[in-house]
Amino acid sequence: MSYSTFFLGKDLTALNYDDIVNFFIEEKEESDKIEFKSNAPNNEKDDKARIEGVIKTICAFLNSEGGLIIWGAPIGQKVDKKKEKIFKGELTPSDKLIEKDSFINRIANAISPSPNGIRLQKLEKDNKYIYIIDIEQSQYAPHQFQSIYYMRLDGQSRPAPHHYIEALFRKVTYPRLRGHIIINSCQLFAGNQYVIDVSCYIFNMSKLQNEHNIYLQLCTDIGSINYKNISNNGEKYFLEGNELRISEAMPILFYNNPLVEKVSISYMPYKLINYESDLLLYFGGKQSPLMVSKYKLSFKDPYVRDPNSLITHKEENIYIYDVSDNLDASEDEKIKKAMGR
Repeated sequence: MSYSTFFLGKDLTALNYDDIVNFFIEEKEESDKIEFKSNAPNNEKDDKARIEGVIKTICAFLNSEGGLIIWGAPIGQKVDKKKEKIFKGELTPSDKLIEKDSFINRIANAISPSPNGIRLQKLEKDNKYIYIIDIEQSQYAPHQFQSIYYMRLDGQSRPAPHHYIEALFRKVTYPRLRGHIIINSCQLFAGNQYVIDVSCYIFNMSKLQNEHNIYLQLCTDIGSINYKNISNNGEKYFLEGNELRISEAMPILFYNNPLVEKVSISYMPYKLINYESDLLLYFGGKQSPLMVSKYKLSFKDPYVRDPNSLITHKEENIYIYDVSDNLDASEDEKIKKAMGR
């Protein structure tokens, strides 16, 4: 379950501005799993300092058990005989629009190693914005920001002690992989067939851990995959060409030396429902859990200047066990479904 659901009763994507207004009708306190950031004018903090404060908190949540940030919360107030501030009443939205992708990229560049499992939702009212950030506990901790490791303690983000960092390092047991799809071109052949050229990228984001025996699987619901390097060495088509599996796409995957596989996929327009198609990239390794990146393509306007704009929605680098855990079914029911029982 996400922290948004735990604290606010809704998944991040289902939230609206009034949900946050209603949340602060009653007094709230910060904890090791939730933090409130204000956008109220402050002579001591400029925009850069505010953003750095948010990234520091994200780093601390990654190194702890994850958590939720409400950015645009009410101003914290001191209360007699209480150490913690309380937060209640009017929100402090910002008039500055932050694009989700650019902010996630900024986090990825600022925190080392580059994190995963961070979701941001923008909520708008009267051209003012508040931001909700849901952070999963990282499988690749410890992370650092500006050369400092942070952790959550007593509702605050603090530099982590040496013994805590040592314990986090001992938990890291497998390399972190990331997989992405890039569309290089889209063409219409003979007036009745769309063909896209696709590059599949697999990165190893772990500087000190190599990965071995990289597995790659590409699936499309309607298209037909053409892989030029197909042989009898572990590369196989399934589902009448809708699926390609490469059992050992690369023997060793080093940091900053990605695996790149290029394929072409053809689509018959009359088979497309609403001109849309799904494309899934599965990948893993000898030590790494299986992951998936999901893409939805639209061919309503195939003659776009940037072929990547055919991608109308994407969810990248999701662990398969997270997909399974989100299913409303028991382990036995999942097994029976997989066996067709």
